[in-house]
Amino acid sequence: MKKILFLFLGLLFLFAKNQFVFSQNEETLESLESNEYESISVDEERITKNGLIAGAETILSNFIVMSFNIFVARESWAAPTGNSIYNNSTLPWEWDNDGFKVNQLGHPYQGSIYFNFGRVNGFNFYESVFFSALGSFTWEKFFENNRKSINDFITTTTGSMALGEMFYRLYLEADAAGAPAPVSFFVNPAAGFHRIVTSWKPPTVGKGNIYEFNTYLGMGWAQTNSALLDSGTSDESFSFRGLIANMGFSTIYGNPFKQETFIPFKHFEFATSFGIDAGNYISIRLISDGYLFSFFPVYTDTSMMSTGLSLHYDYVSLGELGKYDSSIDQCSNAIDWTIKYQRLFGKNTVFQKKRHLGVTYLGVAKSYSKTEWTEKKYGYGFNSKSITSLENKKLGKLEISIFNYLLCGFYNDSSSLGNIHWLFIDGSYYYNLSKNLALGIADSFARERGYYKSSFYDTKKKNNEVKFFAVWKS
Repeated sequence: MKKILFLFLGLLFLFAKNQFVFSQNEETLESLESNEYESISVDEERITKNGLIAGAETILSNFIVMSFNIFVARESWAAPTGNSIYNNSTLPWEWDNDGFKVNQLGHPYQGSIYFNFGRVNGFNFYESVFFSALGSFTWEKFFENNRKSINDFITTTTGSMALGEMFYRLYLEADAAGAPAPVSFFVNPAAGFHRIVTSWKPPTVGKGNIYEFNTYLGMGWAQTNSALLDSGTSDESFSFRGLIANMGFSTIYGNPFKQETFIPFKHFEFATSFGIDAGNYISIRLISDGYLFSFFPVYTDTSMMSTGLSLHYDYVSLGELGKYDSSIDQCSNAIDWTIKYQRLFGKNTVFQKKRHLGVTYLGVAKSYSKTEWTEKKYGYGFNSKSITSLENKKLGKLEISIFNYLLCGFYNDSSSLGNIHWLFIDGSYYYNLSKNLALGIADSFARERGYYKSSFYDTKKKNNEVKFFAVWKS
């Protein structure tokens, strides 16, 4: 308990400073191309007022989610009691074992809402993390009758940064484009709620920055196998062969090859896809990266390159359609060094290479116990992501991506120490039918190998999807 209290107070000390750089002043910051800027003074009364509003909205959002869980979802764990609040105030934090999708996707998304209550009230990227921590801390202690979970607190806070900032900037883009209020609200519920309640007007800066936006719709064939290598049997945890429907979108915010800034996520890339069959199989992917700071050492008429430190949130869940299980479950929060390079060959051909290499500071895997079925494991590791593409206006676009993740040192259970490696290889080709419409084919391969000690099975899992798709480019 003392460790968590010190962590919470540390976050409070870090982010509750005497002077804040408000997002409304971002236009001033971005106009300084040298990136050598000073904090902009804001009166203390305004700081206090905006902080109280952001904190109140954060707590109110917890009441709204709790009410939904109690009265709509009717979850048994949803209603806190006097006894549960007392226990969460006196007993130590625990590592829970809720579903992978809930913990590694649901909690970071919930954290992004807390984060955005900070952003829309004028706090910058780093300061808004305080509200993610505040929302998660109070949720774990007061808004459900489960024991407070340290892994939920950590994943909510860490995952909120990348998702929260991307949704904040996409909300500004949607508003600038004149999107209907329900659409903008869907992109960023925190910003939409704040706008309704306070008549807030989004900043006039940071708009018109969508470099590329594509939407996908298609059908495909998927197959997956998952085996426990030392179980003494040939039983598979899940096996599937069948047709799936698939949809998704990808967006590039800001010029990838000409970036010189210390403003986080002035450039980011975000891609997500969702595939499903009639009720057995699911495929979820969220891949993202955003510069924390960057510069461009090369920028000529034919060659362009940017490089810098980037923040990543990647989530993959492939296989069984269920709350708890998929054949391959992987999540990575990482800090990487990134290089993005583009070469022009004449007027019609473009070569691009994007490379990320760095440290996964919080990764999550799913392991198989010899006494209990599944359990989430947390750790650190390393990752590399490489995306190479060649596009010709007449012949179409060929793209190949290779992602590697190595996770080790699972630190919440010494009996399951081990290493796990994921390899994801994607190849796609599409042919342009018009300026905005293209047809294509893609193959996505995934492999996971887990090597554990003592009470957990080694694992070997494979997944493959072949998809035909249409893409709308804008």
